[in-house]
Amino acid sequence: MNSHLKGLLIAFFGIVILTPDAVLVRLADSDSWTVLFWRGIFFASGIIVILLITYRSKAVNELINIGKGGVLIGLLTALGGTSFILAIHYTSIAKTLVIISISPIMVAIVSLMMLKEKPALYTWLSMIIVFIGIYIVMAGDKSGMNLMGNLFALTSVIVGGFSFTLLRKYKNVNMVPAMAVNGIAIALIGFIFADSLVLSSQSMLYILASGIVLAVSFSLITIAPQYIPAPEVAMFFPLGTVLGTLIAWIVIKEQPSSNALIGGSIVILTLFCHAWYSNKLAQNLK
Repeated sequence: MNSHLKGLLIAFFGIVILTPDAVLVRLADSDSWTVLFWRGIFFASGIIVILLITYRSKAVNELINIGKGGVLIGLLTALGGTSFILAIHYTSIAKTLVIISISPIMVAIVSLMMLKEKPALYTWLSMIIVFIGIYIVMAGDKSGMNLMGNLFALTSVIVGGFSFTLLRKYKNVNMVPAMAVNGIAIALIGFIFADSLVLSSQSMLYILASGIVLAVSFSLITIAPQYIPAPEVAMFFPLGTVLGTLIAWIVIKEQPSSNALIGGSIVILTLFCHAWYSNKLAQNLK
C-alpha cells in the first residue's frame, strides 16, 4: 500500500467513525456546557488510553514532543469542537453539518496562504462539484437557518482550516497527543460556563460514547495529514455531512428532503472519484 492510499484510508475511516457524534450529543439532551465538560473529559481520557496502549512508557515523551505547535493545535481544535456543539444546540444537525462541509475550501485557502501548498486542479474541481451538491441539499430546506447556529458552525470551519494546516506543517511530529490538550481545554471551557455538571445516567452514556468516538476518530484524522495534503483530508468532511444527516434521519427522525438525498449522492460520488483519481496519480508518480 502506497503512502497516499494509506492517507486516504486513514482520513476516510476517521470521518466515518466521527459521523454518529452529532446524534450522540443530541440524544444526551442536556445543557451544552455540561455536555462540553464531560465530552472533554472522556475525549482526553480516550486519547491518553490510546497513547498508553501504543507507546506505553514512552507516552509522556510523545506528549512532551508536541511542543508549542501541538499545544496551539490542541487549543484551536478545542475552540472548533466547542463551536460545533453550540451550533448543534442552536440549529439542526443537518444544517450544522452542511456548513461544516465547506471545510475543504477553507483548508485549501489556509494551506495556500501558510504553506504555499496549492491544491491540484482536480481537487479544486472536486470542491466545486461538492459545493454544488451541498447547495442542492440547502435548496431543499425551507425551514430557514438560525443565525447563531450558523455563526458557531462557521467559526468551527474557520478554526478547522487553521488547525488542519498546522497538522500538515508539523507532519513529522506525532500530534495525536495534542488531542489530549484539545479534550482538556474543552472540559475547562465547559467547567467555567456550566451551571451544573450533573448528567443523568442515560445522558452520561451517550457522552461517554461520544468521547470514545472522538478519541478514535481524531487520532486518525490527526495522522492523515502526514501522508496527504490537508485539503485532501478535508475533502472527506462532506462525506461526514451526508452520513451524519442519514444517521440523524434514522435515529432521531430528522428527515432529509429529496434534495438532501440527491445532493448527498453527488457528494459521495465526487469524493469516491477524487480519492480514486488522486491515488492513481500517486501510483503513477512512483
